[in-house]
Amino acid sequence: MKTNTNKTLSQFDITILVISFVIGMGIFGTPARVAAAAGSPAIFFSVWIFFGFVSLCGALAFAEIGLRFTEMGGFYKIFAKAYHPSVIFP
Repeated sequence: MKTNTNKTLSQFDITILVISFVIGMGIFGTPARVAAAAGSPAIFFSVWIFFGFVSLCGALAFAEIGLRFTEMGGFYKIFAKAYHPSVIFP
């Protein structure tokens, strides 16, 4: 069995590392600052639950778009049919 002895990182590996660091810093850093600014745990958790529900509604809307327009670019096609091309290509 041949093993890979190449111990260098490719450009893809570095890109994935940077993206994961940015996401990780946002996930672990932002809630602490928001909780400190909220003033009370009740406000913090109620806002968190409310916007979690808003995010869930957005995810369900995108799922519905994907269900109705099964070809590639369903979201774009909805906006192309609903609005003028100047809205889609500003």
